[in-house]
Amino acid sequence: MEPIQETPLALPSFKRNNLVQMVFDALKENILAGKFKEGDCLPTQELLAQQFGVSRTVMREALNKLSSLGLIESVQGRGTFVRSPDTKTIMNPMFHALMLDEVSTRELMETRYYLERIIARLAAARIDEQQLGALQVLVNSMEQHVKAGEIDAFVKEDLYFHLQLANISKNSILNRITETLREMMLNLIENVSHIPGTAERAVDYHKKIYHALVQRDPDLAEKAMREHVLDIMRVLQEEYKFDLKI
Repeated sequence: MEPIQETPLALPSFKRNNLVQMVFDALKENILAGKFKEGDCLPTQELLAQQFGVSRTVMREALNKLSSLGLIESVQGRGTFVRSPDTKTIMNPMFHALMLDEVSTRELMETRYYLERIIARLAAARIDEQQLGALQVLVNSMEQHVKAGEIDAFVKEDLYFHLQLANISKNSILNRITETLREMMLNLIENVSHIPGTAERAVDYHKKIYHALVQRDPDLAEKAMREHVLDIMRVLQEEYKFDLKI
C-alpha cells in the first residue's frame, strides 16, 4: 500500500513545552478521529518531522508512544501502519499506556480521590485479623525501605498496599478498576516518591490508614486516605505545576 498523501497536520495549541507529547497528542487525535484509517501507511519519520517542524528524535519518541498504545505498527521494510483503535488495548495495564501527561495525571488523581476513599471505607468495615497482620508487616517494611533510602522497593510496596485494600474491600468491581489503573498508579508513585519528603509522608499516611483499619472505623479510614491523595496532588502542583483541583 502506498503511503498516505502528505497533508498539513497542524499541532494543537498546547501550553506545555513537551514536543514529544504535543506530536503524540496530535497524531493520536488524527487516528482516533479517523483521519488516518486502519491499514494506512504513515509518511516516513523524516517527512512527519518536517510536517510538524520537529526533530526526527522527537518524532521517533512520539511514534514509540503510539506504538505502545497499539495504534500503529512498524513492519520492517514496509513502513508504519495505522491499527484500529481498541479501547481494551488502550486501557490494558500491560501497555505502559498513557505515559502520565498533565491530562492523564489529572484524570488519574480525580479517579483516585473518589475511588480510594470508598475502598478505604469498605476495607475498614470488612477487614479480618489475618489481613490486618499482613498489612502491618507491609507498612513496617515500607518504613524500613524509606529509612534505608530504598525507594524503588518502597514504590512496589506502596502500590501493593493500595491493591490489597481494594482486595480487602471485597468488591470485585472496585478491585478490577484498581487493577486496570495499576500501571498508571505505579508510574505516578515512581515519579513522586523520589521527591524529597514525599515517601516519608506517604509512610505516615499509610500508618494512619492502617490504624483506622485496626479500629474498624470507615470515617477515619476515608479521612486518612483523602489526606494521602491530597498530599500527592499538592506535590504534583508544586513540583510539576499541574492544574489539579477537586
